[in-house]
Amino acid sequence: MHQLADRNKYIGLLFMKIDPEYFKLGRDGIHEVSVAHARDLAKFAKQLTHVVTAGLHGSYDQITLVEADSLEEIHAAATEFRMGSKAKYIQIVDVVVGVKAPPRALAVRDAKSAAASTKDLDAP
Repeated sequence: MHQLADRNKYIGLLFMKIDPEYFKLGRDGIHEVSVAHARDLAKFAKQLTHVVTAGLHGSYDQITLVEADSLEEIHAAATEFRMGSKAKYIQIVDVVVGVKAPPRALAVRDAKSAAASTKDLDAP
């Protein structure tokens, strides 16, 4: 596990493209697929945030943010997308994984502490 991940969450951004066939299902068909999809992902509900994009970039229709304590949890959620109920309608076209940075106030305080301790080392 990464040192920052001991205190901060991992995040995964799943960039997705939705197949036009999905929209041809109509309102009832989309509802049916979406209910099954929601059921598939229920175990990840507290970790997932959907960002539906419009006009941002033609390559993506949806970006899903997964926040987790381990890379394994991100992998499990991504696998569920690739194999779950909506899998034939959603293609994950790109993935970015990282670690959330510490809050700015802590980073500034830690930088000041580091600078102060470096000053002590420079003293004769």
